[in-house]
Amino acid sequence: MARTVLVTGANRGLGLHLVRRLIARGDAVWGSARQADPTELLALNPAGAVQIDMSDEASIVAGAAALTSQIDQLDVLINCAGVDARAFGAGANDRGPLDLDIETTQQVFAVNVGGPMVLTRELRPLIAAGTNPVVLNISSQLGSMEVAARIGNDTSYCISKAGLNMLTVKSAAALRDDGVAVVAMHPGWVATDMGGASAALSPDESASAIVQTLDGLSLEHTGSFIQWDGSPHPW
Repeated sequence: MARTVLVTGANRGLGLHLVRRLIARGDAVWGSARQADPTELLALNPAGAVQIDMSDEASIVAGAAALTSQIDQLDVLINCAGVDARAFGAGANDRGPLDLDIETTQQVFAVNVGGPMVLTRELRPLIAAGTNPVVLNISSQLGSMEVAARIGNDTSYCISKAGLNMLTVKSAAALRDDGVAVVAMHPGWVATDMGGASAALSPDESASAIVQTLDGLSLEHTGSFIQWDGSPHPW
């Protein structure tokens, strides 16, 4: 059954590949991007595009209103947009807990946690009206206390993904009565601009697995933290 889906961060990286995979199988896919005319996204001929800056609450509210004016329900929200400290000028080797400043850390947190929180809130009526609705928060293994104790040199990113995992748990409880499943997912180590060329998975490999796993998600999975292949991820 075709589903109506919104993917954030849809003009590049994993988000763009998710849009491509979802469109190819017949879903009605909307994408969001910071720019008004996202070239790469529009080239895929999605159902539509909305302009959303995930660091700006007013932009999120306006983007959600624009989407709500055009559709009656949303079956899947994929919160994929994400950044690390390099997006705000931090050097590649200056992202440890003794290197970062508060402003940079807050900016990363705003995009990776605040954005999904506000967008999910604003789209709640659409999501609650969806068929077997799912909010999929693209997290990271670096949001795991167990994993981040061993790897991960961008402290702000690790903190933000741990925060996104907690947001997932709290949102799952808040939206359970609406019949909405909220799940956090590690997409794998993906060869995007952020993941780097030496990553284990190509964006298309990750996107393909995520779409397949998405089809099996239901309310029984709400509040869980899983990997791209659907297996449990340690917290």
